Amino acid sequence: MKHWKILLPLALLLSASWFACRDQDFDDDEIQADVAFAGRVIDEDGQPVEGALVRTGNELAITDANGVFRTKAVRLSARDAKLSISKTGYFDFSRAYVVQDDALQTVTIQLLRKELVGAFSGSAGGTVQVPGGVSLNFPAGSVNAAGQVHVFARYLDPTSPNLSLQMPGDLRAINVGGEEGTLATFGMLGVELSDQSGQPLQIADGSEVEITMPIAPEQLSTAPATIALWYYDHDLARWIEEGTAQKVGNQYVGKVKHFSFWNCDAFSATVYMEGQVFLRDLDHPLSNVVVRLTVLSNSFQGFGYTNSEGWFGGAVPKDYAMKLEVLIPDQCGGQVMYTQDIGPFSSDATLPPIIISNLPPQVPAVTFSGILKDCNGQAVSAGYAKIEVGDNVYAAFADSDGTFETYVFNCDNSTTASVIAYDLVNLFESTIQNFNVTPDAVDLGAITVCSALSEYIQYQLDGQNFTLLDPAGYVLPDSFNVNVKRIQLIAADSLVQDQAIWMMFNSDNPTGTFSMMAFYVNGLETHLNQAINITTILTNTGDVGELITGTFSGNFQATDGTNHSISGSYRVIRDL
Repeated sequence: MKHWKILLPLALLLSASWFACRDQDFDDDEIQADVAFAGRVIDEDGQPVEGALVRTGNELAITDANGVFRTKAVRLSARDAKLSISKTGYFDFSRAYVVQDDALQTVTIQLLRKELVGAFSGSAGGTVQVPGGVSLNFPAGSVNAAGQVHVFARYLDPTSPNLSLQMPGDLRAINVGGEEGTLATFGMLGVELSDQSGQPLQIADGSEVEITMPIAPEQLSTAPATIALWYYDHDLARWIEEGTAQKVGNQYVGKVKHFSFWNCDAFSATVYMEGQVFLRDLDHPLSNVVVRLTVLSNSFQGFGYTNSEGWFGGAVPKDYAMKLEVLIPDQCGGQVMYTQDIGPFSSDATLPPIIISNLPPQVPAVTFSGILKDCNGQAVSAGYAKIEVGDNVYAAFADSDGTFETYVFNCDNSTTASVIAYDLVNLFESTIQNFNVTPDAVDLGAITVCSALSEYIQYQLDGQNFTLLDPAGYVLPDSFNVNVKRIQLIAADSLVQDQAIWMMFNSDNPTGTFSMMAFYVNGLETHLNQAINITTILTNTGDVGELITGTFSGNFQATDGTNHSISGSYRVIRDL
């Protein structure tokens, strides 16, 4: 399996159990930043998730075939920059980030699949077991459904090394007193309910469902007898306190009145801390290494990554002594390079520079550099290079002048590698180039990004032309007619606000002429009860991995009452 890393200049990633914003700075008007997001969305097997919808502010992007996306810069709160990701078949994700002004913020997100764990009669109730040791006890009539209730649920182990990749939010929270702080988790659970036709359900008013959640053996000795329950607010990207759970043996038992993600957590006030990590001297910042904090009194941990300037920062628990460690990333076995005791801090703190004299000999660092050129030899202003070294794959985003320079830890001592580059503005890609990995540094030189992409959606909206790359295509069975297939096509420009298209139609043949059922384009949305006079001529459906091709044309009325005309064509590799 290939393992992906995101590498780029001026990048910051903070996604950790203890790393969050300080509580003084949640006012969006206090500190603002112009920030673009870039990164990769993967599934639980580490494979790319194509066609995931990414939103930040008013910006919209779609992940490409590599699971990679990039948004246009948008002005957000510097300490509360929210990002949300959704994809059919997965739990929705959102998180708020600490960002720097005029920076490209990088993220790696692991989406959790919605897994059907059980079903019960809405009128009779029942108990559903969730993998990982969680149980849900539904009293009779606790869900307003006459038939079967389907339960989709996922338990998140608080000791899992993937927790910071998977969990919604970054454990910033608001307690019942309205105080901002951060949490130390004893376990998380995501639950969604639906009826037999797939329509979402919730717990009935006045009813409660009992949750029993295991306490990890490593946390049993520090687990309090009574602990607060917190639910996740997707839009706020915050955990909100609501109710309590009691410790019963090696489990927590509590009751909830609605479902989203729920969390058993200890709350702490926070202060802001930042620092920088260097290799050998102050002229060589150490980027993309892990900074791990461990609270000495209870062993709770948090993680962050340094940016290209070696910088890290965020909120830490107030008045707690901690151990700070700098680790080589996981592809090298997570070796600790530096250890220091810090704190306790009663107010904001900036650490002295952390200088690591030398890397371990078994951890060779190799610098990769190059420049992306377009068909005319000019710099690619918004692109990235996909570099494969051994079992690791890196996405290195270029600066506006087309240059990129970053290093990777070649712990496998690979002697060969490959690179392919993408131009996200002009919709081109380069040919794949193989090269030898030499010690210390590899200069890839100029990489020409000048080959047309193999898939796209093109359209003319009200006389204006658009071409979108890296579309996603799905062919799904209709819930009510096994002979009908529901086809969905989606694409977005990751750099231009409101340049996106989504269409859905039913097909009873691999080819033919069909009417659109739902349609969205460039911020214009339709509803099923509005006029959608758009037809598509489907020329090929294909199997998974093959092309869906066709044309479409017509007119529609948007939700704002305006009328529009559109025509176009699609050439989309079928994903499902």
